[in-house]
Amino acid sequence: MKRKVTKYIALMAVGMLSFHACQTDFEKINRDFRHPTEDDLKKDGLDVGGFFTSFQTTIFPVGNSGTDYVNDYQIPYTLAGACWIGYISPAQNKWIGRGFPSYSLKGWSDYTFSVMYKKTFASWLNLKEQTIGDDAVNALLDIIKVTSLHKATDTFGPIPYLKISKGNMLQATYDSQKDVYSEMLKELDNAVQVLDQVRHNVLPKYDLMYGGDYVKWGKLANSMMLRLAMRVVYADEALAKEYAEKAISNPFGVMVEANDMAQLSQGAGLFLNNPLVIINGSSYNDARMGAEIYSYMVGYEDPRTDVYFTKAKQSSVEGFYPVFKSLEKVSEYLDRTKYSLLNVQNATPIYIMKASEVAFLRAEGALRNWNMGGATAEELYNKAIALSFKENGIDDSKAKSYVANSSNKPVKFVDNTNPANNLAPVSTITVKWEGKEFEKSLEQIITQKYIALYPDGQEAWSEYRRTGYPHIFPAKFVRTDSDVDGTVGPTRIVYSNKEYTDNLENINKAVQMLGGPDKGNTRVWWDKKSNK
Repeated sequence: MKRKVTKYIALMAVGMLSFHACQTDFEKINRDFRHPTEDDLKKDGLDVGGFFTSFQTTIFPVGNSGTDYVNDYQIPYTLAGACWIGYISPAQNKWIGRGFPSYSLKGWSDYTFSVMYKKTFASWLNLKEQTIGDDAVNALLDIIKVTSLHKATDTFGPIPYLKISKGNMLQATYDSQKDVYSEMLKELDNAVQVLDQVRHNVLPKYDLMYGGDYVKWGKLANSMMLRLAMRVVYADEALAKEYAEKAISNPFGVMVEANDMAQLSQGAGLFLNNPLVIINGSSYNDARMGAEIYSYMVGYEDPRTDVYFTKAKQSSVEGFYPVFKSLEKVSEYLDRTKYSLLNVQNATPIYIMKASEVAFLRAEGALRNWNMGGATAEELYNKAIALSFKENGIDDSKAKSYVANSSNKPVKFVDNTNPANNLAPVSTITVKWEGKEFEKSLEQIITQKYIALYPDGQEAWSEYRRTGYPHIFPAKFVRTDSDVDGTVGPTRIVYSNKEYTDNLENINKAVQMLGGPDKGNTRVWWDKKSNK
């Protein structure tokens, strides 16, 4: 019975976090025993534990029934960042002039804000109310909140963060992105200190990611601190260096082994499906290998290509055949035998953060002469690639051959359906570390990081905006409603019309903090690099 109740609670909608059952003799006699009461919830931590499990799925949408979680993943992540950065292309651009693939941003803005921001914050506020005085649980809640909500501020810019409460969510006051980032870094730092003080596992029966292992949660918090610190390096280098070095020097350390990664797949008695399975499958049929990732991975003869994508066949020739991210609606690309699909199964995890990403972050820090644990930028770069190979089940000997290659370069994009779409490669960067000049070294780090991050297009898109790498193809077909430059792609998503209706005074102040018009070509606060 306990297992059934746990599973039921874990899958409840986030909006039910405020549920409170009334208890009377009449209700005890007449209640439906398929549904838990407040007393049921309190047994063995179920009142918090089940909702904690559900809260973790606000980082990225996963599920095991219906298609709500699929749509919550597809629109904000697959059709936005992953499409814009060239990981995944829709098989057919069905949303010309009204959706993200053609750089039309307004129609899906409110949906994206709800998935990335509102669901997470509403859940966090309710759980914080239920866990007053439990420092260890609150530390984990804050880590999850930051891990989830930094994507929202990276996408929109200023968001409500510091002064929000349950009573003012509809008319919330926005905070500058600088203030949001400063607060998130402090929250991660505080969470790590709390975990170091309590030194015990937290909600092990309800933790999807780490089974309550507080040490791994500490590593995730420090690794996320390193990610956020590096994000602001061009806006506030002193702050970036301070928190990057703090993350590395903390006793918990950062992720260093493949099994340190944070992911959503199974745990707490649940088996959750990867939403890309349905997006990629015959029912949606909305995903193909992207042109950019094809250019880099096929050019480098990368053995991870077979892990990420399936081969197709054109003119009796088997190989990888991508689709470009920004084309007019063409039925030919719907043929699942002619174009490469995603190699994904229900059990394939949704990755939140990998050890390989952390090693790439450390490599960049070392390149900037920060203290990243004593290793050089080259050593950490090679380690990051080796970790990525390991994370994808590829033998270490292949990683060694890969990092030693100084001749392979990105290849051109070829569209056999319409050769007018063919594009020459946009980079000549190779794999083998050169280390002769900063920008070339940074391009090597971010390009390989781009490959390792797949399919996390949100993070790859943020890193592209921050650094200008990897180089991407210019769009072929742009129908923007937000002044997006097709050669660059969106630099942010605009605020929704609903915010202007429901929260006009505060959204106007948010645009003032943004420092530019509420358009898709305005840079967010940390997007300051001048020579992109």
